[in-house]
Amino acid sequence: MLDFLKRDPVAEGMAANEAKDVEESGKNGNKEEEVASMRPAEEKKESDVPEEVTVAQEAKEKGQEVQEEEKKKDNKETEEEGKQGGVLEEKKEDEEAGGKTGGEEDYGGGGGGEEGEEEEEEEDVFGALSVFTSEVLGTLACPADPMSPQDRSPRPLSHQPTDIPSIMKLLQDLMTYDDEEPDMTYGPGPSDTEGRLAAMSHLLAALVTTLDPQHLRRLATRLMSDSCLWVSRLFRYFESTAYIHEDVREGVVRVSRMLLHTRYPRYGQEGYHALYTRPPVIYTAATVRPGLPQHLATMLGLGSGCVRVVPCSDDGPDNVGGASGASMDTTALSRMMAEDAAAHKRPFLVLANTGGGAVGGVDNVSRILEVCGVHEAWLHAEGHALAALTLPNTPNLPARVCDSMTLPLSLWLGIPSLPYVTLYKAQEASAVHAAGLTALSLHVRLSCLPLWTALMSLGQNGVVMRLQHAFELSQYLQLHLANLPRIRLLSPAPPEVDKIVTIQDLVNKPVSTAQLLETVSGSVVFQYVEEGNTGTKNSEYYDNLNSWLGQVVRRDVGSVGLELVQLESAGLVLRWSSLEAPDTHHLTRTHLDHLINSLHHQLDILNATVEQRKTFTELVASAPNLKLVDIPGWAGLGGVRYMAELWMHQDPPTQASKEDINALNVHLVSQLKATDSAFSLGEGSDGLNCVRFGMVTVDTDLSELLSLVLSTGREVERSSRFLDQMTDIVRKGIEAATEDLKRENEERLWQEGILRHVPIVGSVYNWFSPPPTQGIKGRTLDLTAGVLESTENIYRYHMQIRHGTAPTRAETKLPPAPSIQTPVTPSASSPTHSRTSSNTSTLHSRQASENQPVAVQDIKSLAVSANGVPAAVQS
Repeated sequence: MLDFLKRDPVAEGMAANEAKDVEESGKNGNKEEEVASMRPAEEKKESDVPEEVTVAQEAKEKGQEVQEEEKKKDNKETEEEGKQGGVLEEKKEDEEAGGKTGGEEDYGGGGGGEEGEEEEEEEDVFGALSVFTSEVLGTLACPADPMSPQDRSPRPLSHQPTDIPSIMKLLQDLMTYDDEEPDMTYGPGPSDTEGRLAAMSHLLAALVTTLDPQHLRRLATRLMSDSCLWVSRLFRYFESTAYIHEDVREGVVRVSRMLLHTRYPRYGQEGYHALYTRPPVIYTAATVRPGLPQHLATMLGLGSGCVRVVPCSDDGPDNVGGASGASMDTTALSRMMAEDAAAHKRPFLVLANTGGGAVGGVDNVSRILEVCGVHEAWLHAEGHALAALTLPNTPNLPARVCDSMTLPLSLWLGIPSLPYVTLYKAQEASAVHAAGLTALSLHVRLSCLPLWTALMSLGQNGVVMRLQHAFELSQYLQLHLANLPRIRLLSPAPPEVDKIVTIQDLVNKPVSTAQLLETVSGSVVFQYVEEGNTGTKNSEYYDNLNSWLGQVVRRDVGSVGLELVQLESAGLVLRWSSLEAPDTHHLTRTHLDHLINSLHHQLDILNATVEQRKTFTELVASAPNLKLVDIPGWAGLGGVRYMAELWMHQDPPTQASKEDINALNVHLVSQLKATDSAFSLGEGSDGLNCVRFGMVTVDTDLSELLSLVLSTGREVERSSRFLDQMTDIVRKGIEAATEDLKRENEERLWQEGILRHVPIVGSVYNWFSPPPTQGIKGRTLDLTAGVLESTENIYRYHMQIRHGTAPTRAETKLPPAPSIQTPVTPSASSPTHSRTSSNTSTLHSRQASENQPVAVQDIKSLAVSANGVPAAVQS
């Protein structure tokens, strides 16, 4: 049913020889299958090649010599089997028609009946799996409502088995919905033929583990050998072998273990004691993938003290990529290696960056390789620029870049779930086996099968065309961004116009490896900067502008996935990598033209906003009742807050004033939105509400917008709804004053005695013992602070103190505080306009009134004037 699972006598012969050598080279009869993944070089001596590789090559050469004869023989056998199968089918139909139910007959004397039954059983296995997979995928594809939190919450494994529909329902819910973002729905991305083939290969990789162990080893050997041979030829690294792994860091870890066995001959017997005399040192560029050196030191058991970070050079010949501070300083590397060698340490491994990381800088690998040769160190390289090794149309010209490299083919080709491949220079066979570079566990699945099928499907031309297309798109976008004003490129800048080398030139013309790595760019990194910025870090406001730019462009051009990255030395930047996007091979220059046009339009808005922001700040500073507000994370003009006159002098404002300010600005924004939807409600760094102004264009009239805010704010301040709250405050003040006076009268009654209040007796008692003179007692309601106070200070000192204001020089010596102070707040049922507008009417109504405290003595009623200001009535 599947061509690559059919048995081939030539392939079986090769696989048998390879498997035999692998089993003999294992230690202590280990039962884990170890499959050789090494391939010999075309021009390499036989003595330098591992034994299993030599056997595999000899088997392939013999197979090529007899391939034509085997094909002819196979064709004849196929014709005979077809004739024999026809006879079998006729006889089988005759048996069924004759009612035969038992017994077995050997037709043709060749066991054709048994082979037919085996083929029929094999087809039944694939057929049943096909039906089951179709049903499962069909269930997952049907949309369903999200499950309840109780149903989707984690729980212990049930004692009884769970039916398949329930399992698929829970799986679909977990794939589609997320508790943190309940409004979002998720699903697998679209995939092309190669992507679907890779996904199907994972299913087959698990299914083939049920084959006969001997046949499975031969199949694994064939697939591993083919995959490693194809990858090494694609990247023109003929003197290498390959290791296929699932974790991106596993390749360099095992290569380093191989080096330990090679550089320290007694490492296998003495372990880490062999490293004591000359401990190894690992050198890494600052731009290497974060965490890789520390992980490597931990896995090797060397500790983080063996890792040394080489500084980056800002300019000079070391800066191959042209990006400031993005390449390793080879002079410093040479000096550090010499110092370690003098200190009886061994320069062991150098980790270089070739177009990886956030910025995409390229280290001068040619110079680093020379330094490593002097000190006998190993150079391992990672980065997107390594994909350019496939571009030159010179398949037989080797590429001398490094000693080993890790290739994320799944990322570069846009095919999901392909394993990583690490190419490394072949060493002693014993060291290779000791490091586990030839081990392949077949108990779970055949991990190299998806890579094998993907490479077969694309072919060499298909792989090269995808990578070439990705580099061409990056160069096209980079050349356009280099000409935009106020845009700073942080990725390696393109050369001058007269020195531009196109990607097509790299394919057709012979170029050096250094020029190849210098020309290509796997990622484009840029940011919007202030005019005249010479390379300093952006301010927080310009980070907000870049954040806004990235979000708007991503919304306009969804096909090109820009990402926002925070860099310590530059701030927030925009990044697009053509070698990391899964659908790059579907993009065209038309999509990038759409992106560039969107950038042009948004840059005009950014430039206008930056220029208008200066005018905006000046207008707000000169406008009454407006205060400029700093809004964290806001990229627009900024925010303004409307303030009543009395709030302008309160610093800091009281809690009641904060609630009133929030309520007023919330109502103000709701009124402004009815006029222009560009206004929005914001929150300043002080936690109070304000009116937000967003991005503007050159022809925006800021004075008109601010005048609209002022006029609307005054209307809201004089609104009758706030006067209703003023009435509620006065009413509650009267009630509080009545209760206080009633309580004071009762207390005075008990203090003077009951006899003074008895008719006739009280007058005689008062004649013998006159009562003390009582001052005028009453209450005054301060509308500014919402406080009810006793009036002894008013009649004794003939002065009033306004709450919330600083005393003048004449008022420095203040009278004592009133004996009674009662705060008054409106009830929750009073008209409000926001979640914190309980006291709004108190202060906003006062702006339209004379703002005088109301003295109350034995208040029985309250009159309200026409303008809504309450007047005190005395009895």
